[in-house]
Amino acid sequence: MHEPMTNATAGELPPEDPRKNQRAEPRPGTAAWWLARESEPARQRRRRSLTLDAVLDAAMTLLDTGGAAALTMRNIADALGCTQASLYRHVRNREELVTLLIDRAIAVASAVPPDGADWAEKAAWSARLFREHLLRHPGVASLLRGTERLGPNSLAGMQYSLDLFIGAGLSPRLASAAASSLATFVLGSVHLNLGLDMSDPEESRHRRLLFRSRDAAAFPLLVQHADTLAEVSSDDEFEVGLNALLTGFRALIQNSDNARG
Repeated sequence: MHEPMTNATAGELPPEDPRKNQRAEPRPGTAAWWLARESEPARQRRRRSLTLDAVLDAAMTLLDTGGAAALTMRNIADALGCTQASLYRHVRNREELVTLLIDRAIAVASAVPPDGADWAEKAAWSARLFREHLLRHPGVASLLRGTERLGPNSLAGMQYSLDLFIGAGLSPRLASAAASSLATFVLGSVHLNLGLDMSDPEESRHRRLLFRSRDAAAFPLLVQHADTLAEVSSDDEFEVGLNALLTGFRALIQNSDNARG
């Protein structure tokens, strides 16, 4: 007696697992994620008093007071006096929360500079403003990654920078690279000095003692210039680097002018 033939034994493929066709969720902060977020329908929010802005405000306060470790969904819910489930109507997880929080926090980078400034003065003004903002909110600097530069506020900053550098004479490609290098420099200067107050007289005194106490044969310049080196502040370092970048941008613009001429 023969067994009945199944679809598989009849030469047909078994039904495909539907999970294989499901695409992985894009990582928060990527271009795919921002596009998907813009196209999805508005999520239902049962508690009208709880807005995304209120969630982000509470998150920023926690970030400022407790650092990145304090930025948990439970802590935010406690601060707002709501359940974690209420938060998930606005953000799916902590990574989404961080992405939205950081993009909102860096909106200062596209603030309008004073009238009458040329492109270099505007670039320097914006760089200093961005650095001051990050120094006031060090938790923001600790969470910044490349993908956070794709949100609406980041794109506004990108538009501002492109307008600045293209208007100065750079090609769109060089303008984009110049804007990115300036932002990278600002962020790097803040990261380098997080948790360090180089304006503290005690810190300067201890640096002087440290430099002087080194082996002069191995560290002759540190020992010789201990007093001067101990007084170099993070502001000094930033201004030297900023001026060097702007000088380089001027050279790029001059070369572009010469090439067109």
